[in-house]
Amino acid sequence: MSDSVLYDLPGEFVSSMAEASGYCDTQAVLPKGDHYIAFCTCGRWDTTVPTRAEGLELARAHTAETERG
Repeated sequence: MSDSVLYDLPGEFVSSMAEASGYCDTQAVLPKGDHYIAFCTCGRWDTTVPTRAEGLELARAHTAETERG
């Protein structure tokens, strides 16, 4: 899985994207204990989900909603 910088350096990536706060540039789904946290750099969307797949689905929905508005 090391073919992506996201697997190697997720903390640094998310930190750098947070500097662009206010825009829906990046969504992330990160493991935390027995669940996942999902959020967007816009600061208007974050949630806790039981699976990575559910987090990705919600992140896609957030992106789609943002593109419409």
